[in-house]
Amino acid sequence: MSGDKELIALIDLIYQAALDNDLWPGLLIKLADAMGASQVSMTSRDQRADIFTTLSPRTDPDFLASYRQYWRLQNPLWQRTTSWRVGEIYLLDNLVPRRDYSATPVFNEWWQPSGRGLAAAGANLLVEEQFSVLVYFANRPGKDALTDQQLWTLNVALRHLIRAVRINRRLCELDIKHVAATERFEAFSQGALLADALGRVVRANAAAKAMLDKGSGIILDKGRLAAAGCPDLLQRLIASCALTAPAAGGPGGELKIPRELPMLPLVVTVTPLRSKVRLADVPWIGVGTPVAIVTVSDPDLDRRRREKNLRSRFSLTSAESRLAVEILKGDGRAAAAKRRGISDATAKTQLASIFDKTGTHRQAELIRLLLDAADAQEMEE
Repeated sequence: MSGDKELIALIDLIYQAALDNDLWPGLLIKLADAMGASQVSMTSRDQRADIFTTLSPRTDPDFLASYRQYWRLQNPLWQRTTSWRVGEIYLLDNLVPRRDYSATPVFNEWWQPSGRGLAAAGANLLVEEQFSVLVYFANRPGKDALTDQQLWTLNVALRHLIRAVRINRRLCELDIKHVAATERFEAFSQGALLADALGRVVRANAAAKAMLDKGSGIILDKGRLAAAGCPDLLQRLIASCALTAPAAGGPGGELKIPRELPMLPLVVTVTPLRSKVRLADVPWIGVGTPVAIVTVSDPDLDRRRREKNLRSRFSLTSAESRLAVEILKGDGRAAAAKRRGISDATAKTQLASIFDKTGTHRQAELIRLLLDAADAQEMEE
């Protein structure tokens, strides 16, 4: 780097990139130029979802595609980076001895042909749980030693890069929080999740988190939202919400996820986001754009919530509240008694008590009152 003005301008650009994701490729090139490096990459690994992303503006796109699809799995370097502290510079030599690395197929068939030599240095920008982000620079083949000036420039830039990534992630989180508010996300009494095109959960409300923790029906499969027993179906519905051309049958859809008896199936609805907020997709720092809102209704939970509400509002007994919920289905006392596993005579006695406590006289009148109570409960929640 030729002087203080260039260094200050570079640091300014780092913080501009924190606010404008389109500036990251140009920033990385300027960083590489400032260091006198041939290649630069900012790479992330999400081990839970088995997702690898990289921003490498000086690498041929075909080389990048081959790396994502094959060579990353053959490269011993990245498996050894996450043990290093954020901001601590490591050399290629610290990860794998040069002699060993230069003998690997990935070095001879990808690394060196893509313009990377054995003089390379990197550092972690973020490491949390099973997600990590790193940046690294490499000299051209034949220039096999890093100078003190190169390492000094990297060290100066690192602390600002780390802050920029944190700022970038925080701004993305705030945008997503705004989208969640627009969708009345937290107000949903059932489970609700925002998912990106790959099925990763970007945000989940309390009810959805409880369902995922329970792992009954709806689960995370390799870090992606899935229906137990048929993971591809739910992921296809989510992915359809990101298509620019309409999918067959339209974006999103509904499915039922069977559960062990006597539990009823979960009802899952996938719809595209309505929010007009412009969201950036920043995969290299682990933030995907939410494309769909996934709602999960648990009929058993809904029934228990409704029973509790009826007991509270009308002083019904547990048995009476359970019968009242069945009466709400509108197919008569005998059918409700059969589902409850009680005799028609018992149902008749309980229904008479329900009429008395609710001030109603006919089933149609009772159903209207109970539906009004359910609507009022949802508004309160």
